[in-house]
Amino acid sequence: MSILDFLFGNKSSDNNISDTADVVDATPRHRNADNYAFVDVEVGMKDHKVHDIGSLRHDGALFHNANKAELATFLQDIDYVCGHNIVHHDAKYLFDQPPFTTAQKSQWLLVDTLYMSPLLFAARPCHKLVKDDKLVSDDVNNPVNDCKKARSLLFDEIAQWNMLSRDEQSIFATLLFKEKEFEGFLSMVNAFGLRMLLTNRPDDREDIDYPMLERQIKKQFAGRICGHADIVTMAMKHPCELAYALALVDTNDYRSVTPGWVLYNYPEVEHIMLLLRHRRCADGCDYCNTFLDIHQNLKQHFGYSSFRTYDGQPLQERAAQAAADGKSLLAIFPTGGGKSLTFQLPALMDGRSVHGLTVVISPLQSLMKDQVDNLEARGITDAVTINGLLDPISRSLAIERVQNGDASLLYISPEMLRSNTIERILMARHVVRFGIAEAHCFSAWGQDFRVDYLYIGKFIKKYQEHKQGSCTVPVSCFTATAKQKVVQDICDYFRHWLGTDLELFASSASRKNLQYKVIHVDSDEDKYVRLRELLCERLCPTIIYVSRTKRTVELASRLSRDGIKALPFNGKMSPDDKIKNQNAFMSGEVDIIVATSAFGMGVDKSDVGLVVHYDISDSLENYVQEAGRAGRNPSLSARCFVLYADNDLDKHFILLNQTKLSISEIQQVWQAIKRLTHNQSHLQCSALEIARQAGWDDSVADIETRVRTAIAALEQSGYIERGNNMPHVYATGITVRNMDEARQRIASSSLFDKEEVENAVRIIKSLISQKYISRAQDAEAESRIDYLADILGLNKHEVVSAVGRMRQEGILGDTKDISAFMQDVGNERKAMHKLECFAKLEQYVLSNIPDDALRISYKQLNDKAVHDGLEESTEKHIRTLLYFLVVKNYTRKKEDGIQNLVISRQADMKNTLARFEKRLNICRFAIGWLYARAANAEGEAAKNGVVNFSVVELLNDINAGNHSLFYNGEELKIEDIEEALLYLSKIGALKLEGGFLVLYNAMTINRKQMDNRVRYKQDDYRMLNEFYKQKIQQIHIVGEYANLMVRDYDAALQYVQDYFQMDYHRFISKYFKGNRETEIERNVTPSKYKKLFGILSKRQKEIIDDHESRCIVVAAGPGSGKTRVLVHKLASLLLLEDVKHEQLLMLTFSRAAATEFKQRLMQLIDNAAHFVEIKTFHSYCFDLLGRVGNLDEAGDVVKQAAEMINNGEVEPNRISKTVLVIDEAQDMSKDDYALVSALMKANEEMRVIAVGDDDQNIYEFRGSNSRYLYELTQTEHSRFIEMTENYRSLRHIVDAANDFALNIRQRIKSTPIISMSQEDGEVRIVKHPYEIQEKKVYMYQPILEDVTRLLRSNASKEADASSRKKNETISILTQTNEEAVIMLALLHSHNIKAKLVQSMDGLRFWNLAEVRYFLKKIDQGIKETKSPIIPDDIWEAAKQQTFQKYATSQALPYLRRSLQVFEQTNRAKYYSDLREFVFESSVEDFCDISKSDIVVSTIHKAKGHEFDHVLMLITHPEHPTDDILRRYYVGMTRAKRTLTIHTNGNLFDSLKSAQHLYDAQAYDEPNEIVLQLSHKDVNLGFSKPHKDAILCLRSGMPLTYHDHCLCLPSTGRDIAQLSIKMKEELGKWELKGYKVTAARIRFIVAWKSKDAPRDEKESAIVLADLVMKK
Repeated sequence: MSILDFLFGNKSSDNNISDTADVVDATPRHRNADNYAFVDVEVGMKDHKVHDIGSLRHDGALFHNANKAELATFLQDIDYVCGHNIVHHDAKYLFDQPPFTTAQKSQWLLVDTLYMSPLLFAARPCHKLVKDDKLVSDDVNNPVNDCKKARSLLFDEIAQWNMLSRDEQSIFATLLFKEKEFEGFLSMVNAFGLRMLLTNRPDDREDIDYPMLERQIKKQFAGRICGHADIVTMAMKHPCELAYALALVDTNDYRSVTPGWVLYNYPEVEHIMLLLRHRRCADGCDYCNTFLDIHQNLKQHFGYSSFRTYDGQPLQERAAQAAADGKSLLAIFPTGGGKSLTFQLPALMDGRSVHGLTVVISPLQSLMKDQVDNLEARGITDAVTINGLLDPISRSLAIERVQNGDASLLYISPEMLRSNTIERILMARHVVRFGIAEAHCFSAWGQDFRVDYLYIGKFIKKYQEHKQGSCTVPVSCFTATAKQKVVQDICDYFRHWLGTDLELFASSASRKNLQYKVIHVDSDEDKYVRLRELLCERLCPTIIYVSRTKRTVELASRLSRDGIKALPFNGKMSPDDKIKNQNAFMSGEVDIIVATSAFGMGVDKSDVGLVVHYDISDSLENYVQEAGRAGRNPSLSARCFVLYADNDLDKHFILLNQTKLSISEIQQVWQAIKRLTHNQSHLQCSALEIARQAGWDDSVADIETRVRTAIAALEQSGYIERGNNMPHVYATGITVRNMDEARQRIASSSLFDKEEVENAVRIIKSLISQKYISRAQDAEAESRIDYLADILGLNKHEVVSAVGRMRQEGILGDTKDISAFMQDVGNERKAMHKLECFAKLEQYVLSNIPDDALRISYKQLNDKAVHDGLEESTEKHIRTLLYFLVVKNYTRKKEDGIQNLVISRQADMKNTLARFEKRLNICRFAIGWLYARAANAEGEAAKNGVVNFSVVELLNDINAGNHSLFYNGEELKIEDIEEALLYLSKIGALKLEGGFLVLYNAMTINRKQMDNRVRYKQDDYRMLNEFYKQKIQQIHIVGEYANLMVRDYDAALQYVQDYFQMDYHRFISKYFKGNRETEIERNVTPSKYKKLFGILSKRQKEIIDDHESRCIVVAAGPGSGKTRVLVHKLASLLLLEDVKHEQLLMLTFSRAAATEFKQRLMQLIDNAAHFVEIKTFHSYCFDLLGRVGNLDEAGDVVKQAAEMINNGEVEPNRISKTVLVIDEAQDMSKDDYALVSALMKANEEMRVIAVGDDDQNIYEFRGSNSRYLYELTQTEHSRFIEMTENYRSLRHIVDAANDFALNIRQRIKSTPIISMSQEDGEVRIVKHPYEIQEKKVYMYQPILEDVTRLLRSNASKEADASSRKKNETISILTQTNEEAVIMLALLHSHNIKAKLVQSMDGLRFWNLAEVRYFLKKIDQGIKETKSPIIPDDIWEAAKQQTFQKYATSQALPYLRRSLQVFEQTNRAKYYSDLREFVFESSVEDFCDISKSDIVVSTIHKAKGHEFDHVLMLITHPEHPTDDILRRYYVGMTRAKRTLTIHTNGNLFDSLKSAQHLYDAQAYDEPNEIVLQLSHKDVNLGFSKPHKDAILCLRSGMPLTYHDHCLCLPSTGRDIAQLSIKMKEELGKWELKGYKVTAARIRFIVAWKSKDAPRDEKESAIVLADLVMKK
């Protein structure tokens, strides 16, 4: 067919186009519209070379090869060369170079179908052959086929052109005739003669008659554009844009949109649309007065006759008018004050006037859902949301509706702006406004919690730059509460990014219909009782706010148990549960909801009569916002209560401290980025990978949020720039039925080698388990590539490779996996009944729509349906159906504000009903299919009524069966299945949720600072630090409100008003005078600060207040409060210095010390202490080596760990710390110091706090040296502090210790110790001769006499009521274990009770029989649970069984004490922690001396203790080394009130403050002594055969001694034998006249020789006490 025939059919040839065209066209050549050819070229994406050419000539001839010369011949004598995008694409590659000459190119005109298509097919659904800017083609890379498609399109364009009125043709021809994109088409259709020119000269292309053109346009579009629009200027400057805009105006469907490629190439189209139909003219015209009048639109869309006023002020109207006028604004209206309408109304107006899209950025998914649902309930289908709550089908539909113009309102979260998908669909739409809902979050959350709030301005700026248009996109910000500073923050932000000033519309924060009250409570139980009373007093819809997610569930459950039905709501619940509980509350099914602050933001429930803050809010803004959920109906009087306890603010401070990002953490992220980029500027990786590289471990809460916050901080300071997220989806479904099939397929595949099979099996196992976890809290976590790699210990590339090969093997694929929940529906019959009811109603509605339209109201339609027999019809059901029919393009619907409807079909009745029938049959099949699968489900899936399936699977099952679901024998498509599932979800027959994805979600980071030496500095952190400082102040401010409300109601209301209206600094000055301004900068309440730090001395406070020094070395003298300072410093680090518990490491030299610090820290900061890592040097190093060690195996483990750190063999997250605290730092050995140095080197910014006393280093024998404490003082930015105030000892004792310390040669401290006591105390040095008449003098007896004297003194004090105190403690300190045991025996022989604390060399706590039995019972219990945490029932059962079995054992108290300590210091009983605790502990650690009046101890074991009276037994050493002298110094400084030293040497002669006595009496050894046998004292091998007999014995049982053997009294059977060495020792005592008179079991322990084979079982041995008498 020729063009002429197509255009004019059999009309006369007088209409030959070429004649007219030649007259108009200035070119000399005569062109014939029939002389055309179509050309299409395929160009390589990478090399940009021509790979193929196709051409179709008017005579049907075809050309198909890549030879340009042959193409030139083929196009010889052609007048019109046609194509799709030929002007700017094909022609560039074909005709701009030889063999085509200028002369040859001038012979033809180019006809481009691309540019004419949106002009002639502006109305939806546009042209079927065009998608975006491309031709829809069945064949890929077939240029000849594309030529045929382009010819069909051109013929349709010509036909459409001919359907235009002559005036419309004239307008388009006049505007476009000079544009090369349109020139060829206009020539071909003989349009040049239609131009409106000033002259009749046919060769004049310049002289357009613009006034005539303006008159023609205004006449043609009267009532559809502004009557005063400056058409002349638009036509002169932007003729193409004006043409496209007019084409869009000419459509009847406001949902039609200009294609994105047109907006990109002609950005001023949007501006022209605004000038034509959005800017209200000053003089008024028919169009502006009707379509741009906010009052008429308010009535039409919402049915309201007037806007709401606030205190008589028409602020809502003014804000709506400002938005309608295109201004940017900030509206502060009270909760329930109609903020939503203020942006919804202009958005709906803009959607209809300029076909624009309003993007509303909202913080919460529930808020978005609520807004969309509310509009839907009004019959408004223009709003959609794209968020994480959507199932994949609904998400795809939402995106499609935005793209094709169905949506005028899009709700998204700020994080979605980082999505390429969102960016792409927004760039393709005319966005007329960005709205920020809950704008106070911009200031409150933008710095840390939701950093992408700060990306909003940058995104809008990028959007505007991409559009290249002349108009800026206005913004609307809305909030219920905002103080002056927040208002200023928001205004400054948009002024900075967009150069936009926000017009402010602010109402008062006060609400006349709300009454406030704060009730002070004393305890949690009191709080609960008061809550119940309030709920019983006011039976109405109630919101109870709590601060923690866990408490929502606990409190709701407790209320329900008490007969008050309540539901929880928190951000960590599954999306389905959140929706379910919110809907139950909104519908009135449940009246009470217990929620975190996430609930209610934007939720519109008008009848809430009571809001109770069970935990007070963390800011006054949040409190007013949350309390404002009550009484949204202005006529309802509502009450707002706060149940306030004194410690409520502490919870907020703790939470803030856990979530705030410290400067050191940002430094760690910056270090990680530097390492990951390797001096490159570009990086793509996930937040988790950055966290791991930064050294953050799993204990970091909300790890990804924190990484993004750190990145935002680095971006603000210019170190980096963050781009869009770059998600990569590897698979959307698992195709294997189970793990067995997956394992078999992997094992038999040639794609995996032997090593890779195991990894692939582990990966698919994790994916399968993740897929079937119903409603998991992090449902997508383990299906992410980075998480899989992290969990399975693989690198990312290994996981990606394995996943790729599993796709090749068909184990993973794109099957669109999805979950359906049916538990809320009930059963299949009920679901099918619901479907059939809706189907009948839908068929009824569709059948009642006449060919033109159905005009009716919802109520009338429902009444009609009920009257005609559809008794289950409701207005709500009709709304639901019409919403679905509109969004799926079955019908169109217009609606006014009073719910009058105009419903029309999009297709004829036959096709509409056929489509309906097909969907209905699919739905019927799907319900049966899903319920059949639900019946076969197992475990959690069966319990929850969940079916995991894939859309492809359902489609295949339908297509494979003999189901008469459709006509014409066509097979169903995925789109048909998705439509049916969407329908079932919409009508409530099932609930769809989540897709299954295997993805990798990478962030794009561009590094701007390339110098690796540059560090993130304190000055960079200043803004974030200021933000956190204000957060701290806000908590104090809301606490002050609570206290004020208790005292003075009116003053509290004035306080709130001042907070929101006064300048912030003036407000602080008014209400927090003097030192209170300093108090509110601290992250604790004043009372808690006083409790924590008020009791500290000035010097101790100095250490607490030092937040800057890189290394603080404290030389702490005895009694100076070293332990107190360290514990309070730990509290300060956690509460005041921004140190997270996972970033803090404390190292000690004994498990007992670690336990004591944990206990004391718990007393100070409660449960927060549980999370602090306090370990011994050895256990920390065993952790680094990945082992659970014990004291026997300690060896060189510290040395190994230090070497591994230095060699980079330890993962960063294992050693990444910001603060290292070292207790007893004087006891560091060479290896210990090497470890500390390695940690400091690995963590550039790490602070070290080392506390010790060089004078108390008494472990030189194991390598300790206080020189390493001194080394720390020499590090850069270190600070050395001496703590010399002694709060323990009276003055004379301190003076004596100072005098004695002068004898120690190697010292660090130079300042003498100062007693802070006013009492003198007493120091006695009792000197004894070494021997008298060659007979050695023993000092046990005189010490016994001193003890007796002290006991008499204590007794007399007790008798004197006026001076009655707690029993004063007495300690006898010896140098050796033997001396201690003999002294104890002497005391016992005189009926004096005393406890022994001594070193027990070779005896390990974990080897005690009682301990082994307990561990065995624990092992047996957890073997079945396979849980890392020991369940309470197993723990208690193991205790009960052990205590019962060893009830008579005298060693049982050690185990009891150890378990008590473990329970106190470990809230969750991890099995690994228990093993570490037991393996590292010594028996003496659990010798409880707290209730003992007299303690006998070696000096070593007395370190760290203090006693009222100390008696020392000092035998003069042969060589008094510094180590020995320090040991004596330690012993002396244990005394508080009196110190008595019995010695036979002269080391103490120089003590000036002491009484020096000489006792010349001869004292013999005691008549009775006790020898305690250790491992080296018994023949260990002898006991091997007697294991069973020994295990039946108990500590404390008597044994019979004979001939160096111990036997059972009952049987005479020998079970133990003394070692050769002990036999010799016993012989010496026997020479002195002593004989063994009794023996008793001290301990039964497990033993195994170190040289024994690995599989050899342990033996049991007896360690006994031998009693010897003269």
